Amino acid sequence: MALTIMATNDDGVFAPGLREAVAAMCRIPGASVYVVGPAEQWSAKGHAITIDRPLYAERLPDSVFDTPAWEVSGSPADCVKLGLNHLIPSGETVDVVVSGINSGPNLATDVLYSGTVAAAIEAQLEGVPGVAVSLGSFSEERDSYRTAAAFTKCLLDVLSDCEGEPCLLNVNVPAIPAEEIQGVSLTELGPCPYRHWIKVEEDDAAGRRYWLKAEMIRDAAPEGSDLAAVASDCISITPLEFFDITDRSRREVLKPLLGRVEESFCR
Repeated sequence: MALTIMATNDDGVFAPGLREAVAAMCRIPGASVYVVGPAEQWSAKGHAITIDRPLYAERLPDSVFDTPAWEVSGSPADCVKLGLNHLIPSGETVDVVVSGINSGPNLATDVLYSGTVAAAIEAQLEGVPGVAVSLGSFSEERDSYRTAAAFTKCLLDVLSDCEGEPCLLNVNVPAIPAEEIQGVSLTELGPCPYRHWIKVEEDDAAGRRYWLKAEMIRDAAPEGSDLAAVASDCISITPLEFFDITDRSRREVLKPLLGRVEESFCR
């Protein structure tokens, strides 16, 4: 089946990870690839959307990606909304949105902050499968993206046969050569891999400054987690579900307490 793919990211439309991903996806036989990426860096800014000012989209020269591409003034989620609902020709039905390849991992609780994952979530909200792809470790070398790009192409070939509701997948690929990959693991999100702290600086001109800092926790990751898979040089694929987050067990605990609150407040 010929695929129509929309590609985006949170590192900016000219980031090397997006370039490698698009180049690989354009090699899928019969595929149509459209690029709608943010003009600026949006890492760790989550699922922000722009409602207090207009968005701007500039069509990039075809020579940039060798496929239709736009640079958007807003967030990754904005890019998905604008791409699916306006920029991509109305006659095209997008089969999947691929977000990435991100520079660095989106593992465990990272998914709550990640603009890369947010773009994939926005795709699913629009009724389109979303795949977030990240390097499982930080690397500044463009060659580091090639394994992840090749795997993304392979994954899309298989996903075209997937049935059911639009999926949402979080993929982390170790930044190592393909021949060193030890396998592909279907995983769960691990626990928070960081210890957070605040760095305080004194500034005579502007007052006290606070920096949010994080230190990696080196404890052994739980078996079956995305953290454990990537630590073992495996590709991690975690299916995500963000649209049914009601804590039903807590409802039962709260019922009698809220009855007392209601009685006290409404009498």
